[in-house]
Amino acid sequence: MPTLTGFGAMPVAAPGSDRGGLRSACLTRSAHRITWCAPAQPESVGQLRKRASMIVSAWMLSTDETQTAELVISELLTNAVEHGHGEMTLTVARTGSALEIMVADHGRATRSTSSSDPDEHGRGLAIVAAVTQDLYIDKTAGGWRALARMALRSRTSDAAA
Repeated sequence: MPTLTGFGAMPVAAPGSDRGGLRSACLTRSAHRITWCAPAQPESVGQLRKRASMIVSAWMLSTDETQTAELVISELLTNAVEHGHGEMTLTVARTGSALEIMVADHGRATRSTSSSDPDEHGRGLAIVAAVTQDLYIDKTAGGWRALARMALRSRTSDAAA
């Protein structure tokens, strides 16, 4: 698979968190891009998905696009929880006619899925690849990074976001 390039440095989390257990010091936001850090734990998946869904809705995506984004976010975050440890980072960015969803886990895999039931595990990345335009997976010094790019039906201007 292609290597991710040009996505900038990951934000560094500082001590402290907001009410949902997400690191408020890691939150970075602009008109078209937002990044959150959270513990790589199952309860973080729903919290991050809910927050990202609110942002995506504000970007006036269609219902189908919003639901697809939520699915992609859930699958990539669940993968980071399942295969990584420590902390994970979610970045959602609107770039004109595309939505980019990037998830990075910060750690080495701690569990093996080789003994997992194939009916319950192992389909997440295939689902993401099927519903997005592009999916890139990159090994980093601190873990793994996945970037999914969704084509959007309508472009946005800087003033609209």
